[in-house]
Amino acid sequence: MISPAARNHLLALADDEHIIGARHARWIGLGPFLEEDLAFCSIAQDELGHALSLYEVLLDTTDDRLIDHFALLRSPEDYRSCWLVEAPCSTWSDALVRHWLYDEAEVLRWQALSESSIDAIARRVDQALREEVFHRSHADLLLSKVLTTTTEAKAAIEDSLGRLLPIAAGMWDPLVDEAQTLDEGVMNATAAELGQRWWTRVADQLTSWGVTASLGTNGALGTAIDTAIDSAIATSSAQQRNRMARSPEFDELLASIQEVITIDPSARW
Repeated sequence: MISPAARNHLLALADDEHIIGARHARWIGLGPFLEEDLAFCSIAQDELGHALSLYEVLLDTTDDRLIDHFALLRSPEDYRSCWLVEAPCSTWSDALVRHWLYDEAEVLRWQALSESSIDAIARRVDQALREEVFHRSHADLLLSKVLTTTTEAKAAIEDSLGRLLPIAAGMWDPLVDEAQTLDEGVMNATAAELGQRWWTRVADQLTSWGVTASLGTNGALGTAIDTAIDSAIATSSAQQRNRMARSPEFDELLASIQEVITIDPSARW
């Protein structure tokens, strides 16, 4: 049996993986070139696979119909996704920046489950981390190239970073029962600890790429990580309320991912 506290923690990751996969998949046929159409779609499939594996544990079933109904037909208030994955990110620069910010965080979140007291979760970590090697290398390589192409391209990326960094802080908004999850050994680090590691990695990488304008969005990230993340999480927590509140864009997103299954919820596609 999985406790309610553990369930909330795993559901937050599962829903993030599900929604980011759905968002990435929207870029098929819309990317700047064919290779990126395929890459984003491949990454989307991986993220959806991660979500599926977590939903299987949460529901204790491999029945596709039960999993589909749970993943797609819940009420908005029953989801635990963060606002970063829910955001439309309809421009290429936004989509690329979100991809990078999310995957830098995702690898830390899976690593925190590597010794989970829930055996079924611990067994899934290695495969997820292997796939994340590709996701992160893809994001790093592409973002570094875009930042060195033209002044306009760099400005677009910096603009996206400035808007998305505060939203990304919501990934580290701790769930109300985090302490119990830690006591149960489900994970080995708090959201705040993981968030600080993430902020440090993000700031160091941006600095190495010569990106400084966006580093002041939440304070001087390069020199005041603790203050920056505390301030950003406080702001996001007020909006997301420990992942209990959906973003303004969520209703439209949910309607779009329900388009097929609601044609006939009893059908096997």
